[in-house]
Amino acid sequence: MKKLTDIIPDKSHTFSKAHHQYPTGISPAFATKAKGCKLYTDIGEYTDWSMGLGPVIKGYRFEALNQHLNSILSKGIAFSLPSLYEFEVARKLIDSVQFGEQVRFARNGSDVTSAAVRVSRHFTKKNKIICNGYHGWQDWYIGSTSRNSGVPEEVSSQTIKINGFSKEELGQAFYKNSDEIACLIIEPMIGDEPDIEFLEYARQLCKEHNTILIFDECWTGFRCLKTGAIGYTGVEPDLVCYAKALGNGVPVAAIVGNKNIMRGFEDVFFSFTHASDPIGIGAADFMLDYLDENFFKELSSKTRLLKTEIDHALAKITNPEFQINCTSYPGKIVMSPVEQKYNLYLKTFIQKEFLSHNILFNMFFAVAEDHGENEIKECSDALHGAVDKLNDPAFNLVEDTKQQLVKAVFRAQK
Repeated sequence: MKKLTDIIPDKSHTFSKAHHQYPTGISPAFATKAKGCKLYTDIGEYTDWSMGLGPVIKGYRFEALNQHLNSILSKGIAFSLPSLYEFEVARKLIDSVQFGEQVRFARNGSDVTSAAVRVSRHFTKKNKIICNGYHGWQDWYIGSTSRNSGVPEEVSSQTIKINGFSKEELGQAFYKNSDEIACLIIEPMIGDEPDIEFLEYARQLCKEHNTILIFDECWTGFRCLKTGAIGYTGVEPDLVCYAKALGNGVPVAAIVGNKNIMRGFEDVFFSFTHASDPIGIGAADFMLDYLDENFFKELSSKTRLLKTEIDHALAKITNPEFQINCTSYPGKIVMSPVEQKYNLYLKTFIQKEFLSHNILFNMFFAVAEDHGENEIKECSDALHGAVDKLNDPAFNLVEDTKQQLVKAVFRAQK
């Protein structure tokens, strides 16, 4: 099996799924199949809380969705002309999110965030970008991170990365580059309830400086509400990017906005063979119907229940150096060690404890419909057991994890 996995660099196509993101020697190496919220691997069955890094909002192997996709496949794919279907689903998407006038489809979140940046530069005739989260693998963004190998400095220098929702950093970025900012692309919520004051300030600055405001809703879209962060916050951007939950794991993405900006794509080159792939668009079509008001009510309720259980467990940690914060918005919960020097040690330890209960976990919970009371109880039991170990005076966190320590995705490069 070693030879087989070595055929792929880093043994994964996605850094966040790679072997170094899970404790060494005790973690599954690969999945073989999945159903509901269960992942079947080379070493057994696990309850999955990452759910494909967020896209699988209903559950794996969703039979009704699969049947719909089979009906799409029966009509053929990869047509030499635009299909009627893509226009119909574009209309449904606009009606669902209650925003925008035009749509362009794609396959990945990186496709649409990069398209949004490019069309913003075209529209404003300016070059610099401000961003606050994770926005994909393309040069314009990844060049602003520690994983910038292969990106020319001339490209990296055009992107200004601010920390989260810092009004001060955002204001300074605009002040120092006031006539050069083409767009501000932000995750409107990253792992917590929205900072409305920040979002309103961002909207104000963009209007004042002729800058395009882009919401990267690859995570928040179709997870907190059908109308996403726009409906949840009441703040309206100029462009919005969707991916992940839009297809329940089937690759599909979309950029939505009003005609005055979106018409720029008649000149801006955003074109590739499978941009309007009917399988992805078919998944979006089905999920836009499936994700109704009751779905989001139940998902929000389940998120609150799970967060309450997590808060109860984490509140019992006695060592201040081992404190772990828990934040959430509907459909997503994030656990973050307070002391950065213990960040990877605590992550490794918590993952080890969860793995011992056959739970796959990567410090966030992508809550899905198929997670039930049993899965929440399993999670609560595992976390309470982990806290009991952390509170044992004889427990040595560093020694317990040093042979199995995970790595940061954004780390110093070789």
